[in-house]
Amino acid sequence: MTHPAPRPLRHFKSLALALALVLTACGGGGNGGGASFPWLPSPPTGNAPPDTPPPVVTPPPTCAATVPADAPLTSISSVQGTGHTSPLATQAVTVRGVVVGDFQNTGTDTVKLNGFFVQQIDPDADPLTSEGIFVYAPDNATRVAAGDFVQVSGVVTEFGQTAGVNAKPDSLTQIAGTAQAPVILSVCASGLAVNPTQITLPVADDSTLERYEGMLVEIAQPLAVTEMFELGRYGQMVLALNGRQFNATNGNATATHAQNLLARIVLDDGASRQNPNPIPYLSAAGTDGTRRMGDTTQKVTGILSHNFAAYRIQPTVTPVFAQANARPVTAPVVGGALKVASFNVLNYFTTFVNGETASGQTGQGCSFGTGPASAANCRGASNLVEFQRQQAKIVAAIAGLDADVVGLMEIQNTDVATNDLLAALNAKVGAGTYAAVHSGVFGTDAIKVDILYKPAKVRRVGNAVLPTGTDLADYTAASGRPPLAQRFSAVDNNGGFWFVVNHFKSKGSCPSTGDIDLGQGCFNLARTQQAKALNSFVAKLKLMGTPEADVVMMGDFNSYLLEDPTKELEGAGNESLLKRMPAGDRYTYVFGGETGALDHAYASASLGAQVSGVGVWHINADEPTALDYNTDFTTDDRYAPTPFRASDHDPVLVGLTLTADAAVTQPLVTASIPTAVKVGETYSVNISEATPGGTATLASLSVDWGDGTAATTAPGTGAVTHSYAVAGTFSVVVTLTNSAAQTATQTGSVNVSPVVVVTPPGDPDLFFSEYVEGTSNNKAIEIYNPTAVAVDLSLYTVRLYANGASAPTNSVALTGSLPAGGVLVLANASAATAFKPTGTITSSVANFNGDDALTLEKSGAVIDRFGQLGADPGTEWTGAGGISTLNQTLRRKPAITAGDANAATAFDPSVQWDSFPIDTSAGLGAHTVN
Repeated sequence: MTHPAPRPLRHFKSLALALALVLTACGGGGNGGGASFPWLPSPPTGNAPPDTPPPVVTPPPTCAATVPADAPLTSISSVQGTGHTSPLATQAVTVRGVVVGDFQNTGTDTVKLNGFFVQQIDPDADPLTSEGIFVYAPDNATRVAAGDFVQVSGVVTEFGQTAGVNAKPDSLTQIAGTAQAPVILSVCASGLAVNPTQITLPVADDSTLERYEGMLVEIAQPLAVTEMFELGRYGQMVLALNGRQFNATNGNATATHAQNLLARIVLDDGASRQNPNPIPYLSAAGTDGTRRMGDTTQKVTGILSHNFAAYRIQPTVTPVFAQANARPVTAPVVGGALKVASFNVLNYFTTFVNGETASGQTGQGCSFGTGPASAANCRGASNLVEFQRQQAKIVAAIAGLDADVVGLMEIQNTDVATNDLLAALNAKVGAGTYAAVHSGVFGTDAIKVDILYKPAKVRRVGNAVLPTGTDLADYTAASGRPPLAQRFSAVDNNGGFWFVVNHFKSKGSCPSTGDIDLGQGCFNLARTQQAKALNSFVAKLKLMGTPEADVVMMGDFNSYLLEDPTKELEGAGNESLLKRMPAGDRYTYVFGGETGALDHAYASASLGAQVSGVGVWHINADEPTALDYNTDFTTDDRYAPTPFRASDHDPVLVGLTLTADAAVTQPLVTASIPTAVKVGETYSVNISEATPGGTATLASLSVDWGDGTAATTAPGTGAVTHSYAVAGTFSVVVTLTNSAAQTATQTGSVNVSPVVVVTPPGDPDLFFSEYVEGTSNNKAIEIYNPTAVAVDLSLYTVRLYANGASAPTNSVALTGSLPAGGVLVLANASAATAFKPTGTITSSVANFNGDDALTLEKSGAVIDRFGQLGADPGTEWTGAGGISTLNQTLRRKPAITAGDANAATAFDPSVQWDSFPIDTSAGLGAHTVN
């Protein structure tokens, strides 16, 4: 992914849910990172919307209802005032006006906003004050309807105001009741009409719309859909003037980011519900229903509210949309004898975040390169059901591209995932249609790039190539994801070219200093360095072996068309092929309501004339996030195994008509190189392909194990075995040399770990019995004495290992004695009283987080552990059933009667621990075993 990922970040979804559950007034949801709509400081230019007050009703209606003595009759405009917050906040008032928007809940089936909007009939003389206000009355049995003239008594409050240093007011002024004094409501007349106030976009500045908060308004300008990140989650979308908005550095429009923000409005659904069912504003019911970026509406009428970081319209008239951007059922036609493509497959992992795998294993994990495996490192599908849905969409998209070479981004860093996708793809399009280059594990990220190709259309010329030296260091410094290059020749005429797939550093997870966002997203300097390294790498590729100057570079460059990294690539003589397309089609991604191209294709100078066409298949960026494969927060499931919303990036497709070349042959060797083994175990490298090339014959085939021992000669394809005598990380190199002295190599790394001797439990001894990782400093660890006698604690030490450290971060030597069946609690000094039962020791070893490890040692030997020493799981140790070491209380299962001394082995908390909600303290101070 290229920006803060909306789906793989599970903790964010939990936070959004928690925030939404405490809402009391107008809803629609928070700003979850996709629909970026806070009003930012804007240029002091622009036209303010016309101030068209509602008509005066003559004669004004009367109201016989009594005005409470402690809530004086006040005009709504006086309650609103001229600023973002009311000058009468916390005061009791009585107001009168016409109901212009009824959003009362009706039982539990129809969840709206728990109230209604009232607008005073006669506007005051101040154009900066609003004449409308929201009445929050969730428990009021009196029903109102649009057109009712009502009197309302209650307390003035601000709902949703943002607090903190430099925070901008973000609240809705409302009249609300309390448990002791609910809103008093009287309907005095009915059948009145208030015409909507006309407002226009763009607004002049970030406070222009405040004067219309709570009023019935109308935008009678054509507006286009420009963001739908939260459509399925909160029922809202962003609409913009003059069509969908483009990122300022993509070259489509002259508008700046700040100007874009002033020319848009959020269209909400008039409800505070989450995961609405049905999802509003889609084109049809069922799996065919969608709403596409750029679809238009000619008029929006409703109440202007202000909360959740946006001015938003709660519609009183259902808007009508025109499908201005129809789904492209087939991939664009690019011509040529060959087609090459790139596709970001949005974290295609066959090991899931719950530790399960596509093949049915449990307790598994993912690695950063060849590092330790943990489920916390996994991304993408949460479980097998989600994976099967994801796979079907990805396969449908790749099959629809029908490209002869496909570069993949964001696939799990193992050939297992690539082979799984390959098998599923061939099952759909025909056995043997596609093959993979078998790139193995490389780089230091959990994801990599990879390549699929059609053997009937192109043949590999030599092995896949990775950069080395400074090219590798400069490219991977920021992201750990090297590019992958493969030379191909066309089967029909030997036309040759290099295909290089890339994935540059993303714009998200911004640092507070250094490579910050200066207009091109964060880490622009890093991406520019990657572009320079790529140019250097490609220059070397062109001269490798028999020279080949034709190069196409594709992938997710995380840079828009006019940014420094793309300029760096063009400056080296590479053509940006997307610039051949019409400007309005030059996009692959939508973020924060702005569209642009992050995925590109670059042709070397010699290849440009052989490019027959270029296109982007707009199957993902234009579609609502809610239509993807995920099942969480999905009450209205519109999933279908189609290409649409298979990913968050659109694939790029290029047609080639290659000039015939003389046949070039290079040797080729393909081998599976496992990434882990234990000392003394048999380690096997399987060579599946060993082709000398052309008329050459095999001169030698060997495997260098990287541990200083002699290389092993292989007679041909098949398994070659070895045994490592010491632990460490070693580079394994398979080398084929042919009779023409040409070589082909495949490399990989293996992590050799020491054999852990698991000894049966000895005499009963102390062990950890409870672990609390609660909110703030509510952290505690409990030790239990299972023996029949008191234990001298002076022999015991508890150690904390933070963030994967192999040396203790904190230690505490225990003192005193622990009676038979007794427990000792060590707690954080700042933990709440409930986490400090009588006799608790406060210690810095209880300063742990969910990714830290603990040991209990006796006379220097580990007798129990929590977590895995020397391993960092990321944020938490995870196990089956959602059991995790983050924000949970864990209690040792009653069947566990002894500690776990194997501190260096993988840790799965679900094996020996039961889970309880965060901040559960009831079990501390006692423990029982079976």
